[in-house]
Amino acid sequence: MCLSTVYRGEKKPENEILKNVMLIESHGGVVTLTDIMGREEKVPGEVVSADLTGGTVVVGPRS
Repeated sequence: MCLSTVYRGEKKPENEILKNVMLIESHGGVVTLTDIMGREEKVPGEVVSADLTGGTVVVGPRS
């Protein structure tokens, strides 16, 4: 199973949004993150990068 930690803007501990993310959906400028416990976090913006082997995703402002 591949789980990721999602960050806002850049990969820094203080920018962490949610850990153990199993599902990422993007619709209309909002990224919805769901972790393995079923918690959801909605973040305005878009996915800027996804390192699937490293388990990190960065969400940034919508272009």
